[in-house]
Amino acid sequence: MFPWISRRAPIAALVLLAAAGSAAYVVQPGDTLGAIADRVGISTSDLVARNDLHAPDLIYPGQVLVTGSEEDATPSSSETTHIVKAGETLSGVAAAHGVDPDMLARSNGITNGRLTAGVRLQLAPLRVPFDPSAGGTHVIAAGESVASIAKAHGTTVEDLMNLNHIHAGESLEAGQRMRISSGWLCPVPGAQFANDWGWVKGDGRTHEGVDVFANRGAAIVAPVAGHLHQDEGPSGGLQFTLWGDDGVVYFGSHMDSFGASGDVSAGETIGTIGSTGNAAGTSPHLHFEVHTTPTDRTANPYPALVAACK
Repeated sequence: MFPWISRRAPIAALVLLAAAGSAAYVVQPGDTLGAIADRVGISTSDLVARNDLHAPDLIYPGQVLVTGSEEDATPSSSETTHIVKAGETLSGVAAAHGVDPDMLARSNGITNGRLTAGVRLQLAPLRVPFDPSAGGTHVIAAGESVASIAKAHGTTVEDLMNLNHIHAGESLEAGQRMRISSGWLCPVPGAQFANDWGWVKGDGRTHEGVDVFANRGAAIVAPVAGHLHQDEGPSGGLQFTLWGDDGVVYFGSHMDSFGASGDVSAGETIGTIGSTGNAAGTSPHLHFEVHTTPTDRTANPYPALVAACK
């Protein structure tokens, strides 16, 4: 759970709190940046700068905005980010900015050492890294059953079936990877995705999540247990904010329908894949973000998605 906000904090009331040494405001349903700025006595542009908001029209309930003094503001600058050009390498960018290449890779979710032109790299590490455990897995061999795998790993048939969403009478396929122990779960089992976190859009904003594609209506499940709030907005459409019991806030948008809300368990269905909001007309997908602190940039969920979903 976050040290800076209870996941069961009342959503309907104004909340001011201390975050990272600065005054902060928790976004409520129906809030706009202009209304928040008026309420706390600063300009909208200052509020955007203090929170490095790349998409100021897309705020969501539960998001924590820094509202402290102007000297505490930390707007982005050319010294803290780097937009990759064709032909550049990880080691070359790291050397040019005097940073460690391994840190650069970890901080930007780069798993293969290769850079993609048009991506905005963050040159500093996250204050709180995102490094979830994916849990143990087992590759199914020919002739194995749920019962034999459960016995070999000291677990139960019921636990394996629940953990892997296996229905009674369903056969196993050799070569499939089965989850043995609980950990961070794939939010859209069987989905397709690429490392599109950090892409610079046509209007200059940065894509701060990973788009997870699947058939319309495919189940979206909670990657961890926590407390979930549902909301609807013009940009994100049907969206959720999940205050995870792991201390991380997860945000998802463009859903087709809502599922469970309030206290949810890991693996519980919380919605379905869609294309609502400003994703209308695109392939159905979940825009998925990870926030490890209230004032830092988003973490790249791509490595966790690879470990849990593939």
